[in-house]
Amino acid sequence: MLRWLKRILKTIVWLVVIILLIPVLGLTYGWLTTSALDMTPLPGVAEGAPSKELADKMRAEIPGYQRPEESTFLTYPEWAIVYAAREYAGYVKDDQPSDFPYWSYIGRFWQDYAMVIRASSVYPFNWQNHQMLAVIGTSHTIEHAIQWAYENTAGRTTEAIGGQRTAVDDYQAKVAAEYAAFLDQVPWYQFPYAQKRTGLFAIEPAAGDGVVRPGERKLAFGLADTIKQGYADLIKQALAATSDPALLDIHVWAKGQVAEATRGEPDTLLERDLGADGAVFVTKRYQVFTDMIPRLIEKGVSFIEIGGNDEIMATVLSNDPVAVPEGARELFTYQLPADPASRRTGLVIAVRKLHTVVPALGKSGAKLEHVYDY
Repeated sequence: MLRWLKRILKTIVWLVVIILLIPVLGLTYGWLTTSALDMTPLPGVAEGAPSKELADKMRAEIPGYQRPEESTFLTYPEWAIVYAAREYAGYVKDDQPSDFPYWSYIGRFWQDYAMVIRASSVYPFNWQNHQMLAVIGTSHTIEHAIQWAYENTAGRTTEAIGGQRTAVDDYQAKVAAEYAAFLDQVPWYQFPYAQKRTGLFAIEPAAGDGVVRPGERKLAFGLADTIKQGYADLIKQALAATSDPALLDIHVWAKGQVAEATRGEPDTLLERDLGADGAVFVTKRYQVFTDMIPRLIEKGVSFIEIGGNDEIMATVLSNDPVAVPEGARELFTYQLPADPASRRTGLVIAVRKLHTVVPALGKSGAKLEHVYDY
């Protein structure tokens, strides 16, 4: 009995060591495989800046107005995990999950994290953000490594036996798409894994599906959904007990017909009418705000500050390299691992140039993917 206890303890110690080494090795890989960034000052940052007196007044009188500017960069690796889920969903819609480039997305996360460390190096070190990124990066690595190992053993075996995509494969592809869309605005631990597991078990095999592939998929993904639901419930309980709610609003200082332009936008409220100095409105963060920006620009709105800041990061998708407009600077560009025909480019943009940079990118064939709102 003592011998078995020692073996169990030794195994636990090794697992802990391996888990602790993941962010160390991941960041080492990321740092060695990415280049130093262009950190030259952005043209247009100071252009049209408000008076210090008025800016200080906004910060003093509007709770939550000022957000830490380094978070525009440190938010990006979180979204890289969202994009991995989105690109996985796009891939398995037509192809088998065993061929998905899991390790490329593991490496991509740590490269992205190393990049934002460089990009945010001029700001105070944000311990809370970095702690969170190390944790989710480790989780992302473990999950993708396990899925890669499983799909390339048991998964490939049942693919070969079944010989075709099954109704269960199609259901899981649909769930993957729902999950990716869900993450645009809601944390992963709110996803209804148990409900999707119930739907999975209810799938009836189509003609020719056989029993091996459907049975294996139900067993594997049913177990995964059970584990994820249990883990998600623990996360929700822990957050409820120990954390303040996430700040879901962003305060935006803009010029133009702000009141009229924002009137039809959901969850948006005009806070201050500053006359000739513009207006401040509050709206929801994340993808909702990103989708709103081009609509406001089309209505003649320009931006003075977002979250109290004058620089912001954004990414665009394109087929070809992007011509960087005036008022922006390229941080990185790479081909999507699951779709090499598409390219993601990260830019840092002067907030007061957003109204010219975003349309210029659109005219060049780039699609605005996300604006990282601190």
